[in-house]
Amino acid sequence: MAQLDGQILIITGGTQGIGEAIAIHAASCGAAGIVLCGRQDEKGAAVVDALDQAGCPAQFVKADLSSETDCRKVVHTCDDRFGRVDGLVNAAADTRRGTLLDTTVEFWDHLFAVNVRAPFILSQECVQIMKREKTTGSIVNIISVAAYCGLHNLTAYSSTKGALSTFTKNIAHGLSPDRIRVN
Repeated sequence: MAQLDGQILIITGGTQGIGEAIAIHAASCGAAGIVLCGRQDEKGAAVVDALDQAGCPAQFVKADLSSETDCRKVVHTCDDRFGRVDGLVNAAADTRRGTLLDTTVEFWDHLFAVNVRAPFILSQECVQIMKREKTTGSIVNIISVAAYCGLHNLTAYSSTKGALSTFTKNIAHGLSPDRIRVN
């Protein structure tokens, strides 16, 4: 049974790891189009090729998710190519490590930009399109057990995943009247 039959999706971090696996699985479940983003052109092209071969039109957008402009470009590319967005998967994350004492303010800010601010911007842009198209959409934010246990060498990363968890709960409640699911 094709659970994503006809759906148009954006998958961040879709060039490797969890994001790539989600993109390939989404294509096998009937997605009608996928826009994925990442930082590496070669990896992006390889995943797009695999998705196209699976019968799912796809497009790669090279993006640095610490850039507000790049975040918005990912969503606008999807809207321009497919005319809508039915689902967003925020799978991209910077997972580099740092303890309380060796994490710089710049590194802290960068992790929050990629792991929390980017999902905020991407969700904001996607929801505007979902509302415009009167779509019952879905947003999935990938968090981590690190949000709950806070390992000593994951100070900033754990903090970002805790913030993303709270953000997810908040917008899930706020968007439920619009029939947009957030998990």
